[in-house]
Amino acid sequence: MRPVRTVVSEDFFRRFKTIFAPHLATLGIDLPLLERADIEIPGEQYIALWEAAGSANPSVGLELGSQTEAGDFGALGHAMHCAPSVEQMLLTLHTYIVVFAQESRVDYSHAGRLLRITYQVTDNTVLSRRQDAEFAIAAILRQLQLITASPVRPLRVDFEHARPADVAVHKQLFQCPVHFNQPGNSLSLPAEVLELPVRQGNERLFKALAPYLEREREQRSVSDELLPQVTRMIALGMASGVPSLDEVSARMGLSRRTLQRRLKEQEIEFSVLVEEVRRDLAVGYLNHSDFSMTQISLLLGYAESGSFTRAFRRWTGQSPQQFRQAGRGPGTGC
Repeated sequence: MRPVRTVVSEDFFRRFKTIFAPHLATLGIDLPLLERADIEIPGEQYIALWEAAGSANPSVGLELGSQTEAGDFGALGHAMHCAPSVEQMLLTLHTYIVVFAQESRVDYSHAGRLLRITYQVTDNTVLSRRQDAEFAIAAILRQLQLITASPVRPLRVDFEHARPADVAVHKQLFQCPVHFNQPGNSLSLPAEVLELPVRQGNERLFKALAPYLEREREQRSVSDELLPQVTRMIALGMASGVPSLDEVSARMGLSRRTLQRRLKEQEIEFSVLVEEVRRDLAVGYLNHSDFSMTQISLLLGYAESGSFTRAFRRWTGQSPQQFRQAGRGPGTGC
């Protein structure tokens, strides 16, 4: 079985329950997500919930990200707010983002007069993730503003998704050039942001929270990040044909035997993982692209569309055409 990577509800969903509640049943998510701070939701469902909310309000990610508070991210948020410096806050976010969301990664780099903060979802099979990306970038900016009590403004914002039809909220929120169809999601800021004083820095409290965060990080980290690495290699190589274990191990710089052993330690069957990646990519292509069945078949490594159709029926009980039609019925779509 493939391990499930999760996002913790914390206080965020309780604060904004009226926005997310209408979409829970459709996605098979239980109501306690909106009532308790310790509920974990699979990463795919978390992102799908954002996209569902985006079908009602395309700017929901930006709007809610710009309203976040420290408590929305639990202990991680509180540690960020009592960090003794902006750089320590960014390092904390980079190191412990897994405590809040296992499928997310935040990095930052400082070169010359530029500070760049990047965000990404590490699961390559999740194709539609605009709202999650816009929420994350808006929330990071909001936290910097709160922590420094300063009107921090970016010099540039990048998003990996396509340009939306309406970018008025983007312009209002960021007040800088916003670029789409980029390699990743990022905030580019003046390096001077790193020198801004923090409003409530409390090194003693920060040190008290650090051991808890480290324990949570260790528990929630997938061992050596093996699963996302293998999943990513399979997804990237799929269009050239189904990657073999030998091909994936070579790309990872491992011997076939070493990769087999490490997969076995985590009770992951390579052939099952390939099938799951194929299925997840197929669902993403059908829901969020206009590719023909022949094109999707080739992208998934099938020699002809009939094989893809038979496999999809086995996974879902529907043909790809039926699945796409149902997903584009009234009230669906982003």
